[in-house]
Amino acid sequence: MHNEVSGDVHGTVVQARDVYLQSQAPTALDGLPPVAAEFTGRAADLSAVAEALGSPQPVVVSTGLAGVGKTTLAVKAAHDAAGRFPGGVLFIDLHGYSTPVEPQTALATFLTALGVSRVPETRPEREALYRSRLAKRRPMLVVLDNASSSEQVRPLLPPGDQHRVLVTSRHTLGDLQGARRVEIDVLPAGDSVTMLANLLQATDPADTRIADAPQAAHEIAELCGRLPLALGIVAALLSDDPGLPLTDLVVLLQEARLAELSYDDLAVRAAFDLSHTRLTHEEQRLFRLLSLNPGPQISTEAAAALAGRSPQSTRKLLTGLRRAHMVESGEAPGWFRFHDLLRLYAAEQCEADAEEVRETALARLIDHYVEAAEQAERQSPEVETRRRAHLWLRAERESVIAVIALAHRTGRREQVLRLAFALGTFLYFFYGRRTAVEGISAYELALDAAMSLGDREAETKALLRLGRLHREMGHAEAARARFESAASLSRDLGDTESQGKALYNLGLLSRHSKDFDSAWRLYGAALECYRTGGHRPGEAQVNYSLGVLADNVGLSDRATEYFLDCIEIAGRAGRNDLIGHAHKHLALIAWDTDQQDEVQHQLHAARAAYLAGGHERKAERLWRQFRKARRSR
Repeated sequence: MHNEVSGDVHGTVVQARDVYLQSQAPTALDGLPPVAAEFTGRAADLSAVAEALGSPQPVVVSTGLAGVGKTTLAVKAAHDAAGRFPGGVLFIDLHGYSTPVEPQTALATFLTALGVSRVPETRPEREALYRSRLAKRRPMLVVLDNASSSEQVRPLLPPGDQHRVLVTSRHTLGDLQGARRVEIDVLPAGDSVTMLANLLQATDPADTRIADAPQAAHEIAELCGRLPLALGIVAALLSDDPGLPLTDLVVLLQEARLAELSYDDLAVRAAFDLSHTRLTHEEQRLFRLLSLNPGPQISTEAAAALAGRSPQSTRKLLTGLRRAHMVESGEAPGWFRFHDLLRLYAAEQCEADAEEVRETALARLIDHYVEAAEQAERQSPEVETRRRAHLWLRAERESVIAVIALAHRTGRREQVLRLAFALGTFLYFFYGRRTAVEGISAYELALDAAMSLGDREAETKALLRLGRLHREMGHAEAARARFESAASLSRDLGDTESQGKALYNLGLLSRHSKDFDSAWRLYGAALECYRTGGHRPGEAQVNYSLGVLADNVGLSDRATEYFLDCIEIAGRAGRNDLIGHAHKHLALIAWDTDQQDEVQHQLHAARAAYLAGGHERKAERLWRQFRKARRSR
């Protein structure tokens, strides 16, 4: 048996940014974000967490107020302890207080990080596989950040007691049996003042206001509740106004009382309100509108769409908001995100805007993502622009999925379809990893939108995409059901191309289940559909798969004919990837008959085809994959 690449696959498959652990060569720090630059003090808390991680109790819950710095502390503590965990570190932000990550999704993320290429469909299966994988590994540290309940945490707990789990939560999670709790309080007074001084001097080493007015500095720290989130905002305000005396800031903080509302019994509104009132009118407006974004982060271009401004002017506003600590830098340059509390605060401010203003901004945001996704789809087939398209989706994947759900929720069904189908070129981004769950969710919404609109062609497309995602996840029965529905619907519509795709994929499922008679029949039917419709890429793909099937059952002469047909048709269709795959298989057939010159000829032809199509990584891996396939014959 040989590996087979099937479907309309272009380019290379890249690692999703959400998975921090590199599964091939894990090291102790593979799963951890860097320690925050503003981290200050916390010696006693770090010692308490370190002692807890070394205790017999495998689960440690670090609990405290929102904005108290639990994540920053946990990351620092995990870095300090990482040497004790040779199996590596798994880290995930569970977003417990904004858009919670479901345990089933978190399990898929961790399984992918642990090297599982086909994640089981059900949660019990995922839990069982997760625990069996961990049972075979050396001690690991699992960091579950920002959990809101024990129900979020419990399915992610490793078996036995060799591994350790560090959970951060605003709640004590008292019903998590056997867990050791470490309470994280606000910063000590001295550390609070030190944090202010460090942040100011990071901007201007000559700024001595903290040292010059220690009493006022202590008052500011107390007015901020010694909460790191509020301290960071106030330090940004001071840095932005070098002439502002600390005594004046004390007065301003005392006066900034818009309401009695507090977060988790610790008032931070004074810092939020004061910083907000010192923003420009346009910065305030953008700050409010950013709360409408459904994704975990937002790009400058998407923020510009929300605001109805140019990217250039929006970039300046975002820089001002970041300087004021009202937003944070995102995963990549040019992306931004909120702290949970500031998102809530911004949403509260946004409620004052007219509903029409919010609806118009959301419409602009959805339109932006539709246009950006369609632009990336147009770029993807071209070698010189493919990388740009892939980088865009890698950064925006979660936001795109969230916007599809937003468009569906707000009744924008046409936009749901356009956005979902623009992702079709990038469907491999959702293969074999926890992101398949996201992809299935998006195309279920597309299927619903198509059925609501009575658009049977769109319904067929959605069924085909769902079938492919289920197939790649190893959900054979679910995939078969979707492909059979697509085949029936496309036959009624007279859509031979879609019918060919459905039959071809049913053939793949049959071949994978070793039902070779059905595979021959279904491949043949698919080939006839593609020929009738004049769809050259599909015809080339089926010939390639027929060659693989013939080779699997020992019909090497027939396999050679199919591969040669594939090369000829794929050449006219511009499918250099298929040409490369076919030449690689011809090299394997030549190896079987000890035709070494022919082996080298076919491998060089495969490499040339990959390079001509811009598939550099396929070219680089060709010799290694050939040797592996040769050994398995």
